[in-house]
Amino acid sequence: MSARATTNVAGVIGSPVRHSLSPVIHNAAFRHHGDDWVYVAFDIGDTDARVAIDAVRVLGVTALSVTMPYKERVIDALDEVTVEALAVRSVNTIIRREDGTLLGATTDGEGCVAALLRHGASLDHVVVVGAGATARAVIAACVAHGARVTCINRSAERAADAVAVGESIAAGSTRHGTVGDIATATVLVNTTPLGMTGVAPDEMPVPRESLHSGLVILDAVYHPLETPLLRAARDIGARAVDGLEMLVAQAALQQELWLGRRPDHDVMRTAALDELDRRHR
Repeated sequence: MSARATTNVAGVIGSPVRHSLSPVIHNAAFRHHGDDWVYVAFDIGDTDARVAIDAVRVLGVTALSVTMPYKERVIDALDEVTVEALAVRSVNTIIRREDGTLLGATTDGEGCVAALLRHGASLDHVVVVGAGATARAVIAACVAHGARVTCINRSAERAADAVAVGESIAAGSTRHGTVGDIATATVLVNTTPLGMTGVAPDEMPVPRESLHSGLVILDAVYHPLETPLLRAARDIGARAVDGLEMLVAQAALQQELWLGRRPDHDVMRTAALDELDRRHR
């Protein structure tokens, strides 16, 4: 489908976004469902968030995804932010409403939960590694689904901040722990960049010996698809969920917010896998 003057323009803002899979994922769904939408990447560099959002208003962009380092920075530039996004202080989705105002939301946490449930995870006891924006969103969503959550992070101060998010949703649900807590966990989620190509490709966020076969292990890193953590998970017989599952799930939730319909998950994931294969030829 070619773009027309009436085509709705959506995109992702952040820096860097040159290698983002989001355009491939979203455009595949738009084509599959016959939507008159197109999705592009806007690398806004080190731009003031309000300047970037003002440009979006002027250009009439219909919807946006937000990635690092702007998930927190855009909040004050928006007209309204959902309760969930305010609680985790992170916006990854922007919706232009009929009156032109911009609403910020987050689908990161619910995307993680959707990916876990898709792979048969029990959310009885979830251990989250990390305490940044993604970790806070994951903790909030897991607690909202009835999970008991343990946050592992090297900085006790940042961990306390992430724990407070879970506690604000359900008192007694969330605590700061250690790798020893993985022994009783049903789910392990890594939200740190450890294992990511170009950052720390050979590192694991937790010791291999702390893992056990009863875990469902999700790594939010999706480049590469098989991180050292997921390789170790498969070696010991645990269920491994790659970061692409979470990326697609949160993107599907974004489209539901934008268009009022849930896109085909398999179409989006297949498009992403094809693109990754093309890049590695």
